[in-house]
Amino acid sequence: MKIGILGAGALGSAVGGSLALAGNDVELWDINEAHMKAVNDNGLKFDAADGGHVVPLFACRPEEGQAQDLIILMTKTCDSDAALKSARRHIDNGAMVMSAQNGLGNDARLAAYVPKEQLLYGCTMMPARFLDLGHVASQTAGRIVFGAHDAAALEKASEFAQSSQHFTLDFAPDRADIVIWQKAAFNCGINAVSALTGGQIKTLADSQDARELVQAVASEVVAVARASGVKAEYQPVFDHLAKSMAKHGEHKASMLQDIEGKRPTEIDSLCAEVARQGQELGVPTPLNQALATLVTLKSDALNGDTQ
Repeated sequence: MKIGILGAGALGSAVGGSLALAGNDVELWDINEAHMKAVNDNGLKFDAADGGHVVPLFACRPEEGQAQDLIILMTKTCDSDAALKSARRHIDNGAMVMSAQNGLGNDARLAAYVPKEQLLYGCTMMPARFLDLGHVASQTAGRIVFGAHDAAALEKASEFAQSSQHFTLDFAPDRADIVIWQKAAFNCGINAVSALTGGQIKTLADSQDARELVQAVASEVVAVARASGVKAEYQPVFDHLAKSMAKHGEHKASMLQDIEGKRPTEIDSLCAEVARQGQELGVPTPLNQALATLVTLKSDALNGDTQ
């Protein structure tokens, strides 16, 4: 299968490397010229769960890519519009497009650019770190759980399901929304609180008050999901939080990395979106609203957007 990874940062590169190791013909599409050059010159250095690999991949800007069967959108949600515009030629030529981003509402963002019969949406379950230009790492085998809304897209989607030692494309239309909301609950807690505290995950793990706060934030998200008709569950989220704190203490949450790098965060598609939907549904979300406001203020201050 020919797969274009649209957005080849740490996670996108790790997903691309994993899918290539599984036997797919993968291209990395990004605007980071230095990273792409390193991949083209030396292959993608990928420290996977089973050891180090050098994966030969072609990396280029999206508009320079070859025809693909599937495009997997891996950019930050705030970069979705620009990324999809850059891939317009591929979309017009009939490529299926799958959002595998963090946050909520990604399927609606794609719908502005992708015909409904070509639109898939899902959620990536895979931690990743950027070590150097052309060099990424992930501690676990990855997975994308995905589905579709349109009947024609659903029929086509099943062709992309695959499983290997390194990566699984899990076609599960009955579970996709549940997984997306449960991942959002995890990220609203871990990412937003970490972005404000400035510490590694172990900073949260070592504080009972912090652990309780993160769980309370996540609980609000699950409550909104259930009110919207999505059968999200609390315990899997709590288990995911506990596992992350126990095993990934040295990790810096991606939103904290964005704050430190003075880059836009995904707070609008996480806590802010939860608060917006909660207000519409009559579900209180005071913690998510507060975190959305505070992270936005912090990001604006660091980027000189305050007056």
